[in-house]
Amino acid sequence: MKNPFTITNGGLKELPDDGRDFSLGSVFGDIDIKEVPTGNFVVASPYSIKDQGDTDMCSAYAVTAVSEDQEGVELLPEYQFYSTKRITGNPEEWGADLRSACKSAVRYGSIPQVKLPEMKGMSRSFILEDKNWPEAADRMASYYKKSTFFAVSGRYDVFDNIRGALWYHKDNKCTVVTGACWRRSWIAAQDGIIPTEAVVDSGFGHAFKLFGQKVINGELYLMAQLSNSEAVGDNGIYYFNRVVANRELAKYGLFMFKDISREDAEYYLNKPYTINTPWYSKIWAFINSLFYK
Repeated sequence: MKNPFTITNGGLKELPDDGRDFSLGSVFGDIDIKEVPTGNFVVASPYSIKDQGDTDMCSAYAVTAVSEDQEGVELLPEYQFYSTKRITGNPEEWGADLRSACKSAVRYGSIPQVKLPEMKGMSRSFILEDKNWPEAADRMASYYKKSTFFAVSGRYDVFDNIRGALWYHKDNKCTVVTGACWRRSWIAAQDGIIPTEAVVDSGFGHAFKLFGQKVINGELYLMAQLSNSEAVGDNGIYYFNRVVANRELAKYGLFMFKDISREDAEYYLNKPYTINTPWYSKIWAFINSLFYK
């Protein structure tokens, strides 16, 4: 079988903390991990598992995979990568970071593959040239703009913060885009189960989507959809347990798209309550804020 991981320098960049990121819990309220089931659940089954080949477009593939869950249409990773590079301003530099990729979905949107099928599979140099995109491309994409993206964080460990975010926002089909330094030995992980033991072999930054949890041999795992075809893992799916998730996932970012405007998000960030706070608690919080500023 051909090794689908042929890239050598990675496609995803590590992400430094940025205090300007909106926190999911700050706007929507903290999760109570005791309310999250300990059995199997899937927020949204993969719309399609694509193959990015030897490109550095994993961030674009991961962002479109997350957006597809909400939009219900197959999107064009090539346009997402082109838009991400317009944001970073460095088209020749290899790869991209997840924050910029998420910004591309908010600022420009996404394009369904059926709208521009001729752009699918085009070379990196071709898709990064403005002249190769029709004038209507950005207008097509604007229909699928995401409203806002949030950092998935909270008072638990990385594993439970992700589980809680997936469960609390499952009704809106909100999945998580993240990444890790993908160890080359993980490629052949049996049944897609990433081994718990830390490895020191070489790897590369790789973006992917988290979309649910699964119990395997009595242990709970997060389910990850990659963009390297169904020939790897468990038909393109890999599994991270608590130890691996806590060790590997935070440094590249953890983001979720939510249908709320940036203005509304900023409003709630400056309030002593969140969107999901009951009305009577909001009144009490407002009264307290008058006397305890």
